[in-house]
Amino acid sequence: MCGPRRPEADFHVSENRTVRVPMMRRENLILPYFRDEELACTVVELKYTSNDSALFILPDEGKTPDVEAKLLPETLRRWRSFLRPREIAALYLPRFSISSDYNLQDILPQLGIGEVFSDQADLSGVTNTTPLRVSQVVHSALLNVAEEGTEGSASTGIVLERKSFQSNTVRFDRPFLFSVVLKDTQSIIFLGKIVDPSPPRALL
Repeated sequence: MCGPRRPEADFHVSENRTVRVPMMRRENLILPYFRDEELACTVVELKYTSNDSALFILPDEGKTPDVEAKLLPETLRRWRSFLRPREIAALYLPRFSISSDYNLQDILPQLGIGEVFSDQADLSGVTNTTPLRVSQVVHSALLNVAEEGTEGSASTGIVLERKSFQSNTVRFDRPFLFSVVLKDTQSIIFLGKIVDPSPPRALL
């Protein structure tokens, strides 16, 4: 049996292409907000119950390449420093889930971790089997944004504070960027771009 159908709305993938996607809506909120006039984008922060947070970055139409070119650690730090609580009448955000696997065999040696991949590897502290070396390291990342919250490797859910007044509306209905940041270390654990959040279609 199918569950209740989630509300759908138009998402403008490009100037000539629109798709229907499940769209979440939250009303009467106070959220950290920043309007960057220099880079022509809107930034909203959604905090997790663990106090870690996600920045959702909505470039103005036609400005995505410009914002992407400036998406550097110092830009993210600047946005976070300028975020201020703002009354939001409604926030529209598509449901989406992304995952990816990364082979770290080429990356780790650049960080000085290379010997474990060579014949000189000493893994005697891990196992008595010899000779032994690491042949591959794969890192998997998953981020899921849904009504129940946002799930990731260091997240437990989004807390949205409800208020009784209204102000502007923020609608993520075109390609946007996002970054998930750990509060304690200010480390970026996810950085991505959503171009088409429509669910994959089953093949017939």
